[in-house]
Amino acid sequence: MHDFFIIGHRGAAGEKFENSLSGFEHALTLEIDAIELDIRAHSGELWVIHDLDLERLTGSSGRFDTLKDPASLRLLNGEPIPRLRQVLDLMWGKMPVNIEIKSFDTTGLLLDLLAQYPVIEPGSAFPWILISSFDHRQILDLRHQSCPWELAPIISGVPINAGQLIDEIKPYSLHLKHEFVDLAFTDQVKRQGVRVMVFTVNDVDQALSLKNSGIDGIFTNYPSELLKIAGPVKA
Repeated sequence: MHDFFIIGHRGAAGEKFENSLSGFEHALTLEIDAIELDIRAHSGELWVIHDLDLERLTGSSGRFDTLKDPASLRLLNGEPIPRLRQVLDLMWGKMPVNIEIKSFDTTGLLLDLLAQYPVIEPGSAFPWILISSFDHRQILDLRHQSCPWELAPIISGVPINAGQLIDEIKPYSLHLKHEFVDLAFTDQVKRQGVRVMVFTVNDVDQALSLKNSGIDGIFTNYPSELLKIAGPVKA
């Protein structure tokens, strides 16, 4: 683990096709701290895909939630859309995973799936599983269910009720869009014992500035490049 977290966004989306098994395999070859991926529920299973609309990632028309069978579709790199269980089988115990919930009513499926995997003893500063979402209702629902995994609400903006959010969710971290990084706000969050991580940062100078301002880590499409400013590896 580095003293400044480098998290591969959608695997390593600028280096390999986003949210693909080959992208996650590539991430495992890097000395990064974690990968981030996106999940959507369909027919009782969790799939790793960001967009609801299929055009950008598959070249097909329509929406993911209206597909008859997601397994029949191919990403533009020719690979099938991964199931979350496939990615967890690949990554479990090797590299931490930040799972971002994109679809509604997903927490039950996610907790049931994660419960099938063996417990991993904490071995680093970054949790083995971190669950995040823009949908704070689902994050709060996970907290109310005594979720054993760390949680992180995602924020696009500067909320006026961050203290209440932190009190209710008790998150490991808050994830902020880089345009809305406000040092007074991030200092307030960190004083409450919560880490602040920023997305999506692909510029080395910007990443270094964020690091020097006290941000705890970044999500990047180019983890190979951004590793150069990560700092020393912690034991």
